[in-house]
Amino acid sequence: MPAFRFHESLQRGSPDFPLEYYLLNQQHSRYEMSFHWHEEIELLRVISGVFTLSMDETTYSLAPGDVAFIPSGCLHGGVPENAVYECVVFDMRFLLKTGDACRRFVGDVLHRRIAVTPVFPAGSEAAQAVSPLFDALREKRIGCEPIALGCLLRLVGEIFRLHLYQDAPGEEDCRRVLQLKRVFELIESEYASPLTLSRLAASVHMTPKYFCRFFKQAVHRSPMDYLNYYRIEMACYALAATDCNVTEAALDNGFNDPGYFIRTFKHFKGETPGRYAARMRHSA
Repeated sequence: MPAFRFHESLQRGSPDFPLEYYLLNQQHSRYEMSFHWHEEIELLRVISGVFTLSMDETTYSLAPGDVAFIPSGCLHGGVPENAVYECVVFDMRFLLKTGDACRRFVGDVLHRRIAVTPVFPAGSEAAQAVSPLFDALREKRIGCEPIALGCLLRLVGEIFRLHLYQDAPGEEDCRRVLQLKRVFELIESEYASPLTLSRLAASVHMTPKYFCRFFKQAVHRSPMDYLNYYRIEMACYALAATDCNVTEAALDNGFNDPGYFIRTFKHFKGETPGRYAARMRHSA
Protein backbone atom coordinates (compact mmCIF):
# COMPACT_ATOMS: atom_id res chain seq x y z
CA MET A 1 0.00 0.00 0.00
CA PRO A 2 2.16 2.87 -1.19
CA ALA A 3 -0.17 5.44 0.37
CA PHE A 4 1.32 4.59 3.78
CA ARG A 5 5.03 4.44 2.99
CA PHE A 6 7.18 6.12 5.63
CA HIS A 7 9.42 7.46 2.86
CA GLU A 8 6.95 8.72 0.30
CA SER A 9 8.15 9.01 -3.27
CA LEU A 10 5.00 9.97 -5.15
CA GLN A 11 4.60 12.13 -8.24
CA ARG A 12 3.01 15.37 -7.04
CA GLY A 13 0.99 17.21 -9.65
CA SER A 14 2.70 17.31 -13.04
CA PRO A 15 6.37 17.69 -14.09
CA ASP A 16 5.69 21.35 -14.98
CA PHE A 17 3.70 22.04 -11.81
CA PRO A 18 4.81 19.54 -9.12
CA LEU A 19 2.30 20.47 -6.43
CA GLU A 20 -0.54 18.52 -4.83
CA TYR A 21 -3.36 19.71 -2.55
CA TYR A 22 -5.09 17.54 0.10
CA LEU A 23 -8.15 18.27 2.25
CA LEU A 24 -8.57 15.88 5.17
CA ASN A 25 -11.50 15.33 7.52
CA GLN A 26 -12.76 12.40 9.59
CA GLN A 27 -14.10 10.62 6.49
CA HIS A 28 -10.63 10.48 4.91
CA SER A 29 -8.81 7.12 5.14
CA ARG A 30 -5.57 8.98 5.96
CA TYR A 31 -7.11 11.33 8.50
CA GLU A 32 -4.46 10.58 11.09
CA MET A 33 -0.96 11.36 9.86
CA SER A 34 1.40 8.44 10.47
CA PHE A 35 5.08 9.33 10.72
CA HIS A 36 6.68 9.70 7.30
CA TRP A 37 8.96 11.93 5.26
CA HIS A 38 9.40 13.00 1.66
CA GLU A 39 11.74 15.06 -0.46
CA GLU A 40 9.08 17.70 -1.12
CA ILE A 41 8.21 20.58 1.18
CA GLU A 42 4.80 20.55 2.84
CA LEU A 43 2.58 23.34 4.14
CA LEU A 44 -0.18 22.29 6.55
CA ARG A 45 -3.00 24.61 7.62
CA VAL A 46 -5.66 23.83 10.23
CA ILE A 47 -9.19 24.85 9.25
CA SER A 48 -10.96 23.77 12.44
CA GLY A 49 -10.17 21.80 15.59
CA VAL A 50 -6.67 21.12 16.88
CA PHE A 51 -3.82 19.29 15.18
CA THR A 52 -0.85 17.97 17.20
CA LEU A 53 2.13 17.86 14.84
CA SER A 54 5.51 16.25 15.54
CA MET A 55 8.49 17.29 13.42
CA ASP A 56 11.99 15.91 13.96
CA GLU A 57 11.35 15.17 17.68
CA THR A 58 9.53 18.42 18.51
CA THR A 59 5.75 18.65 19.01
CA TYR A 60 3.51 21.60 18.15
CA SER A 61 -0.18 22.20 18.84
CA LEU A 62 -1.80 23.89 15.84
CA ALA A 63 -5.03 25.90 16.13
CA PRO A 64 -7.31 27.09 13.32
CA GLY A 65 -5.44 29.34 10.89
CA ASP A 66 -1.97 28.18 11.98
CA VAL A 67 0.33 27.07 9.17
CA ALA A 68 3.15 24.56 9.63
CA PHE A 69 6.21 24.58 7.37
CA ILE A 70 7.55 21.02 6.96
CA PRO A 71 10.93 21.01 5.19
CA SER A 72 12.33 18.45 2.79
CA GLY A 73 13.33 15.20 4.51
CA CYS A 74 11.68 16.14 7.82
CA LEU A 75 10.29 13.20 9.79
CA HIS A 76 6.75 14.22 10.73
CA GLY A 77 3.40 12.87 11.86
CA GLY A 78 0.32 14.21 13.55
CA VAL A 79 -2.91 13.56 15.39
CA PRO A 80 -6.01 15.62 14.53
CA GLU A 81 -8.50 16.29 17.33
CA ASN A 82 -11.89 16.86 15.70
CA ALA A 83 -9.93 18.75 13.08
CA VAL A 84 -10.28 19.56 9.42
CA TYR A 85 -6.94 20.41 7.87
CA GLU A 86 -5.36 20.92 4.46
CA CYS A 87 -1.90 20.27 3.05
CA VAL A 88 0.05 21.45 0.05
CA VAL A 89 3.00 19.23 -0.89
CA PHE A 90 5.33 20.57 -3.58
CA ASP A 91 8.75 20.09 -5.12
CA MET A 92 10.38 23.46 -4.49
CA ARG A 93 12.88 22.97 -7.28
CA PHE A 94 10.35 24.37 -9.75
CA LEU A 95 10.78 27.77 -8.04
CA LEU A 96 14.43 27.78 -9.10
CA LYS A 97 13.26 28.51 -12.64
CA THR A 98 12.08 31.98 -11.66
CA GLY A 99 15.49 33.62 -12.23
CA ASP A 100 18.75 34.50 -10.53
CA ALA A 101 17.18 37.14 -8.28
CA CYS A 102 15.26 34.48 -6.32
CA ARG A 103 17.49 31.42 -6.77
CA ARG A 104 19.74 31.95 -3.74
CA PHE A 105 16.81 32.46 -1.35
CA VAL A 106 14.91 29.47 -2.71
CA GLY A 107 18.08 27.32 -2.56
CA ASP A 108 18.73 28.16 1.10
CA VAL A 109 15.22 26.97 2.01
CA LEU A 110 15.17 24.00 -0.35
CA HIS A 111 18.51 22.54 0.75
CA ARG A 112 17.96 23.27 4.48
CA ARG A 113 20.94 25.60 4.74
CA ILE A 114 18.63 27.39 7.15
CA ALA A 115 15.97 26.02 9.53
CA VAL A 116 12.70 27.80 8.73
CA THR A 117 10.44 28.64 11.68
CA PRO A 118 8.16 25.57 11.87
CA VAL A 119 4.84 27.28 12.66
CA PHE A 120 3.38 30.53 11.32
CA PRO A 121 0.58 31.61 13.72
CA ALA A 122 -2.85 32.49 12.38
CA GLY A 123 -2.97 36.09 11.22
CA SER A 124 0.81 36.44 10.93
CA GLU A 125 2.28 37.90 7.77
CA ALA A 126 3.70 34.52 6.74
CA ALA A 127 0.35 32.77 7.26
CA GLN A 128 -1.41 35.49 5.29
CA ALA A 129 1.10 35.08 2.45
CA VAL A 130 -0.06 31.51 1.78
CA SER A 131 -3.77 31.98 2.54
CA PRO A 132 -4.65 32.68 -1.15
CA LEU A 133 -2.67 29.55 -2.11
CA PHE A 134 -4.84 27.25 0.03
CA ASP A 135 -8.06 29.02 -0.96
CA ALA A 136 -7.35 28.88 -4.71
CA LEU A 137 -6.37 25.19 -4.64
CA ARG A 138 -9.28 24.15 -2.44
CA GLU A 139 -11.81 25.93 -4.62
CA LYS A 140 -10.02 24.91 -7.86
CA ARG A 141 -10.14 28.47 -9.10
CA ILE A 142 -9.13 29.36 -12.63
CA GLY A 143 -5.58 30.66 -12.45
CA CYS A 144 -4.69 28.70 -9.31
CA GLU A 145 -1.28 27.78 -10.77
CA PRO A 146 0.08 31.34 -11.07
CA ILE A 147 -1.57 32.20 -7.72
CA ALA A 148 0.30 29.27 -6.13
CA LEU A 149 3.59 30.27 -7.71
CA GLY A 150 3.21 33.86 -6.55
CA CYS A 151 2.25 32.84 -2.99
CA LEU A 152 5.19 30.46 -2.64
CA LEU A 153 7.66 33.07 -3.85
CA ARG A 154 6.12 35.62 -1.50
CA LEU A 155 6.46 33.15 1.38
CA VAL A 156 10.18 32.70 0.64
CA GLY A 157 10.55 36.46 0.63
CA GLU A 158 8.71 36.85 3.94
CA ILE A 159 10.87 34.16 5.55
CA PHE A 160 13.96 36.26 4.87
CA ARG A 161 12.36 39.68 5.37
CA LEU A 162 10.98 38.71 8.79
CA HIS A 163 13.98 36.49 9.66
CA LEU A 164 11.78 33.45 10.19
CA TYR A 165 14.70 31.04 10.36
CA GLN A 166 17.64 29.83 12.45
CA ASP A 167 20.89 28.06 11.73
CA ALA A 168 20.60 24.59 10.21
CA PRO A 169 20.31 21.66 12.70
CA GLY A 170 23.51 20.22 14.14
CA GLU A 171 25.06 16.85 13.36
CA GLU A 172 23.77 15.16 16.54
CA ASP A 173 20.15 16.16 15.83
CA CYS A 174 20.46 14.83 12.28
CA ARG A 175 21.90 11.53 13.53
CA ARG A 176 18.95 10.96 15.91
CA VAL A 177 16.44 11.63 13.14
CA LEU A 178 18.25 9.19 10.83
CA GLN A 179 18.00 6.54 13.56
CA LEU A 180 14.27 7.15 13.88
CA LYS A 181 13.84 6.87 10.13
CA ARG A 182 15.62 3.51 10.19
CA VAL A 183 13.17 2.25 12.83
CA PHE A 184 10.15 3.41 10.86
CA GLU A 185 11.46 1.76 7.70
CA LEU A 186 11.73 -1.52 9.62
CA ILE A 187 8.16 -1.14 10.92
CA GLU A 188 6.97 -0.45 7.38
CA SER A 189 8.62 -3.57 5.97
CA GLU A 190 7.77 -6.00 8.79
CA TYR A 191 4.64 -4.69 10.56
CA ALA A 192 2.56 -7.65 9.34
CA SER A 193 4.93 -10.18 10.95
CA PRO A 194 5.82 -10.74 14.62
CA LEU A 195 8.08 -7.74 15.28
CA THR A 196 9.68 -7.62 18.72
CA LEU A 197 11.06 -4.79 20.81
CA SER A 198 14.50 -6.42 20.68
CA ARG A 199 14.40 -6.45 16.87
CA LEU A 200 13.48 -2.76 16.72
CA ALA A 201 16.19 -1.82 19.22
CA ALA A 202 18.83 -3.87 17.40
CA SER A 203 18.10 -2.02 14.14
CA VAL A 204 19.67 1.11 15.64
CA HIS A 205 22.21 -0.71 17.86
CA MET A 206 20.55 0.14 21.18
CA THR A 207 19.54 -1.88 24.19
CA PRO A 208 15.75 -2.34 24.50
CA LYS A 209 15.67 -0.19 27.65
CA TYR A 210 17.56 2.72 26.09
CA PHE A 211 15.66 2.37 22.84
CA CYS A 212 12.29 2.66 24.61
CA ARG A 213 13.41 5.90 26.24
CA PHE A 214 14.83 7.23 22.97
CA PHE A 215 11.71 6.36 20.96
CA LYS A 216 9.18 7.64 23.48
CA GLN A 217 11.04 10.93 23.86
CA ALA A 218 10.75 11.52 20.11
CA VAL A 219 7.36 9.99 19.27
CA HIS A 220 5.50 10.25 22.63
CA ARG A 221 4.44 6.61 22.38
CA SER A 222 6.18 3.42 23.37
CA PRO A 223 7.63 1.46 20.41
CA MET A 224 5.11 -1.38 20.68
CA ASP A 225 2.20 1.01 21.13
CA TYR A 226 3.25 2.81 17.95
CA LEU A 227 3.63 -0.51 16.12
CA ASN A 228 0.03 -1.41 17.01
CA TYR A 229 -1.11 2.09 16.07
CA TYR A 230 0.54 1.72 12.65
CA ARG A 231 -1.00 -1.73 12.15
CA ILE A 232 -4.43 -0.28 12.90
CA GLU A 233 -3.84 2.59 10.44
CA MET A 234 -2.97 0.05 7.75
CA ALA A 235 -6.08 -1.96 8.63
CA CYS A 236 -8.18 1.22 8.37
CA TYR A 237 -6.88 1.82 4.87
CA ALA A 238 -7.69 -1.77 3.87
CA LEU A 239 -11.20 -1.62 5.36
CA ALA A 240 -11.94 1.70 3.65
CA ALA A 241 -10.37 1.02 0.26
CA THR A 242 -10.97 -2.71 -0.32
CA ASP A 243 -13.68 -5.32 0.22
CA CYS A 244 -11.76 -7.23 2.90
CA ASN A 245 -13.62 -8.31 6.04
CA VAL A 246 -12.56 -7.77 9.66
CA THR A 247 -10.78 -11.11 10.00
CA GLU A 248 -8.82 -10.56 6.80
CA ALA A 249 -7.85 -7.05 7.92
CA ALA A 250 -6.60 -8.46 11.22
CA LEU A 251 -4.54 -11.29 9.75
CA ASP A 252 -3.07 -9.16 6.95
CA ASN A 253 -1.88 -6.51 9.38
CA GLY A 254 -0.09 -8.45 12.09
CA PHE A 255 -2.95 -9.56 14.39
CA ASN A 256 -3.30 -13.33 14.73
CA ASP A 257 -6.19 -12.98 17.20
CA PRO A 258 -9.24 -11.22 15.67
CA GLY A 259 -10.62 -10.55 19.15
CA TYR A 260 -7.45 -8.71 20.18
CA PHE A 261 -7.54 -6.84 16.88
CA ILE A 262 -11.10 -5.61 17.56
CA ARG A 263 -10.14 -4.45 21.08
CA THR A 264 -7.01 -2.69 19.81
CA PHE A 265 -8.92 -1.10 16.95
CA LYS A 266 -11.55 0.24 19.34
CA HIS A 267 -8.82 1.58 21.65
CA PHE A 268 -7.29 3.68 18.86
CA LYS A 269 -10.41 4.55 16.83
CA GLY A 270 -13.21 4.60 19.39
CA GLU A 271 -15.35 2.20 17.33
CA THR A 272 -15.23 -1.37 16.12
CA PRO A 273 -13.59 -2.20 12.77
CA GLY A 274 -16.95 -3.38 11.41
CA ARG A 275 -18.60 -0.06 12.20
CA TYR A 276 -15.62 1.86 10.82
CA ALA A 277 -15.74 -0.08 7.53
CA ALA A 278 -19.48 0.47 7.16
CA ARG A 279 -19.16 4.21 7.85
CA MET A 280 -16.26 4.72 5.44
CA ARG A 281 -17.87 2.71 2.64
CA HIS A 282 -21.15 4.58 3.10
CA SER A 283 -19.42 7.97 2.92
CA ALA A 284 -17.53 6.86 -0.20
